[in-house]
Amino acid sequence: MITTNMNPTTVVASVQPRMLSQVTEQLRRTQGISYFSPVTGRFDLAVELKAADQKATYELVNKIRSITGVTSTRTYTPFEGFVNGKNVQATDALALVLLRVNENAQKVLQSLEQHAQIRNASVVSGESDILATVYGKNQDEVLSSVSKIAEVQGVTSTETLLAYKPVWA
Repeated sequence: MITTNMNPTTVVASVQPRMLSQVTEQLRRTQGISYFSPVTGRFDLAVELKAADQKATYELVNKIRSITGVTSTRTYTPFEGFVNGKNVQATDALALVLLRVNENAQKVLQSLEQHAQIRNASVVSGESDILATVYGKNQDEVLSSVSKIAEVQGVTSTETLLAYKPVWA
């Protein structure tokens, strides 16, 4: 069910070369994070926040930005979306998919909600219209789901950030 709450804020970050392990060590000690993971693509790291209110989210984003080695961040704050309610296993493969759409985003979200491998998806502001988190038993299963997302009516482009070695809080 599409709602305006319960959806997590996600921060993607760029990290200075050879600083990733130091940054992730700091994240391990940071309260309020659901998980973090190095990712493939134009960003180095993805962090999903537990914070539910704006003030706590703002403070946590600033804490991430202040970690030595983090050079830039982009924050995806959800406006509305869905969480599928299934438990992702710590060993599951993950990917974040940034979608651009040319139709009503709510209509696209309703279509995405039919895909069992989507952990959550939200309308966000910025260069992407929707952020979806996909999971599976392995990368092949995740990539198969990502291919299906790209075929959803209204989706004009996708950018996939494959997570490797996610660390769950």
